[in-house]
Amino acid sequence: MNFKTIRIGRASDNDIVLNHASVSRNHLELFYDGNGNVFLTDLNSANGTFVNGQRINGSVQLKSNDIVKAGMSEPLRWKNFNTSGAQNETKVTEGNSGGYANHNDYDHEPMPKKRNVWKIVGITLLIIFLLIGLFYITNEYILVDSKPDEVDPEMPNDKRDQPDKVEKDKRKSIEYDFSCLDDENDFGTTEVIGVLEKVETEMTDALGGEITIQEEAEVGDQLLSDCHETYDFIESGKKIENLTSILNLLTAQIIEPKGFNYSIYLIESEELNAFTAGAKIFVTTKMYSFCNSNDELACVIGHEINHNELGHIKEYLQKVKILSESGAALNQILTIPFGQKKETHCDLTGIDLAIAAGYNGCVNIVLWERMKKESGEGDYNAFDNLLRSHPYSDKRANCSHNHILTNYGFECDDLK
Repeated sequence: MNFKTIRIGRASDNDIVLNHASVSRNHLELFYDGNGNVFLTDLNSANGTFVNGQRINGSVQLKSNDIVKAGMSEPLRWKNFNTSGAQNETKVTEGNSGGYANHNDYDHEPMPKKRNVWKIVGITLLIIFLLIGLFYITNEYILVDSKPDEVDPEMPNDKRDQPDKVEKDKRKSIEYDFSCLDDENDFGTTEVIGVLEKVETEMTDALGGEITIQEEAEVGDQLLSDCHETYDFIESGKKIENLTSILNLLTAQIIEPKGFNYSIYLIESEELNAFTAGAKIFVTTKMYSFCNSNDELACVIGHEINHNELGHIKEYLQKVKILSESGAALNQILTIPFGQKKETHCDLTGIDLAIAAGYNGCVNIVLWERMKKESGEGDYNAFDNLLRSHPYSDKRANCSHNHILTNYGFECDDLK
């Protein structure tokens, strides 16, 4: 069977080289199976692969009239690639004109005369400087400032300056510092919380056994069933379309996904809340309207995604298993709510997902400042802090600020 795989990207070792600033080094791959079928796979590109204007995740089968674009480059003439020569024998390059040139066509171009060498060098340097300038302008004003589509007219995107995106492989080196939870007036309670939370996690891992993705999904199904008995669901309209769009953009940015199949639900409730289990995420109508932008919604949804990805739901199910098998002896230890570090971790990783998806992670700071006013939380109290499952809102705002400044080099103060 005469099948072929063609890799496309900005790097010179691709079969098809696209010289465009929005194209990743290894952007996408085409597979021709020899029977006339063509399959397209996005290779975790930074600016996405689009089929008929829709960004794809993973692999799709192309139809003959599909329009394919890598990032913001011109549409690919993908139907011609299968007849452009054997793979790795003919290299094809797209230039600024959008046309394609066979490198072999230039193998026998005559050498320039010596008197023209300096002229050619000068022109070459000029072109290089122009390309550098074009790349800077594109990166600064088009790629970085580009925002996801606005689906719900009542929920805009935040238009203020925001941190630059970080490539997926570099996001693995992002650091998470929880010293922001410390307080000079905590009498050591924050340190106690950290120690007890670590002990709780180690005990749970040792005694709770393995929890599968399927078991977590079953808990999510049960939660969905319970919510249907308690709440009215908004199942159509711009709001749920908007939430689904944000969820898809965020989950596409997960670095090493656990394998969850995420879904999101909008429920009628005056409770300011969002919660999750088994990759099912629930957002109340109060939370939706409380958020001032899609960027704030992205931070909230990113937080809930990471409760699943960081294993917090799994740990909860391990505790349930321990209690059912070991009785009430462990009940007092395992039900003490020492989850402040986990909640903060989800805040910060949610910010990372939001920024990677094109949203402004800085809004998480002002979101928590408004949360404090909305809840009437009051000032910090060391003894109250010892019993809290969530950090104080101003601590969460401070942690968000420090995280973005440290890892993205961006000062968010102008959003306050």
